[in-house]
Amino acid sequence: MRLLNKIILLTTLWFCSSPNLAEANAPERAKTPYEQQLKLMLDDLVGVTAVPAFSVAIVHRGQLVAAVAAGHADKETRQQVTPAHIFRLASVSKVVGASMLAELVLSNQLDPDLPLSHYYPELNKQYHAITLRQLLAHTSGMPHYQSIDDAISDQHYDSAAAALVTLKNRPLHAAPGEKYVYSSHGYTLAGALYEKISGKTLQTAVPAYIKTLIGKSSPLIEHIPDLHPLSVSLYERNGNQVQKISYKTAGDDSFSVFGASMSATATDLALFGATVLQKSHANDSYRQLLFSPVKTSTGLPTGTDKYQVGFGWRIGKTTEGKTIYHHSGVNQGARTVIMLYPEQELSIAFLSNSSWIASIEETADSLVELYLAGAEPASLPASASYTLTYEGTESAGKLECHQHQCLLLNDQSKLAAWLQKFNPTPQDSGQMPVFVYRTGSQQKMILVSKVGFIHLSAPSGSHRFTGMVSGKNSVSITLSAFR
Repeated sequence: MRLLNKIILLTTLWFCSSPNLAEANAPERAKTPYEQQLKLMLDDLVGVTAVPAFSVAIVHRGQLVAAVAAGHADKETRQQVTPAHIFRLASVSKVVGASMLAELVLSNQLDPDLPLSHYYPELNKQYHAITLRQLLAHTSGMPHYQSIDDAISDQHYDSAAAALVTLKNRPLHAAPGEKYVYSSHGYTLAGALYEKISGKTLQTAVPAYIKTLIGKSSPLIEHIPDLHPLSVSLYERNGNQVQKISYKTAGDDSFSVFGASMSATATDLALFGATVLQKSHANDSYRQLLFSPVKTSTGLPTGTDKYQVGFGWRIGKTTEGKTIYHHSGVNQGARTVIMLYPEQELSIAFLSNSSWIASIEETADSLVELYLAGAEPASLPASASYTLTYEGTESAGKLECHQHQCLLLNDQSKLAAWLQKFNPTPQDSGQMPVFVYRTGSQQKMILVSKVGFIHLSAPSGSHRFTGMVSGKNSVSITLSAFR
């Protein structure tokens, strides 16, 4: 049933120094005002979604500007999570693998557009015409998880080459290059190709690459028989309950190290992203390789209506129109995202220790927008009325505030009814936490919702805040009083 759970997750969910025990137990450095606000928002997100723990880090122009964790690394023992804790990355592992393979391309050891048969003639012949670029852009025709993979996570593999047996010589879904078909199995094959060219197993190559790139010990390959001592506990939703599961129950994804089997602290992941971004600014060939959208053999763009795919990385725009390179992940015990902002020279990592239905890119972007705007908490009256408009339907309600934190009380809006469908909890109160901020020319509102943060904006002096939910539906809130 493990594979079935993985398929359900992937088809239903949408939209510092090396860590050690001493670091996790050490007193945290004094938080900046921005980090203090981030912590308040994450604490509320824990309460609203019942996800046990979140960890977020932002690196801007080479400097760590935020490293904040909220909730519990282990609920049962009441162990508080810290920025030093290790989270599963799920499919965010793919951009680490792609960036490693890019090094082989730039050193002329590997041509991304030569057929695999040139490097790996012993592969099953049906895979011979596939290229590395097609594997990483999901245009190889390789299928994703199937019913024959039911026990794929029951065994540990010590190399990508050994894990090739999990491909089971399955046929392609499409001719190589023909269309976009998301596939973690393609990354299993890409990992084996890395080993073939480099002469090193991924178990040796990954830590060496990370140490050279950022001087850290994570991202690292998850090794369930010998987990890192700071690995967070894993949780999954069962109805309206969130329950602890073991790593063994969650499954060993060593069959695809480059596809799904890495872990990291949020800080190290954000630093990894920032370093890749810096290298892309300094080396145009590197930038073109990683971040140029791949097209199918018929000239169509890869990806979805929200992003295109380059050399492993997704290329898209935020709701504010900023260019981003990104990748998200979901697995049992994980919901993750990394986002790079090339024009702003910024990287953010957002990690959690349970899968949950989330607009995770929009959630991370909300935090970036607050940071870039230099937003400061705004004062609101102790109580006020509001009007909320969503999908053309208007409703009214009351807002209750204490200092800079507010609640939409007994919200009966169409938006609230829609959000209540997701991530249910026994303590659902029908209330939505709200934060309001001022910037130089704008005001910003963050709604802490069942699917993450919803970011609204208003011109300075206006009482009407507008934005998008899940990147597609407009919402506005008009306050009766604001000072």
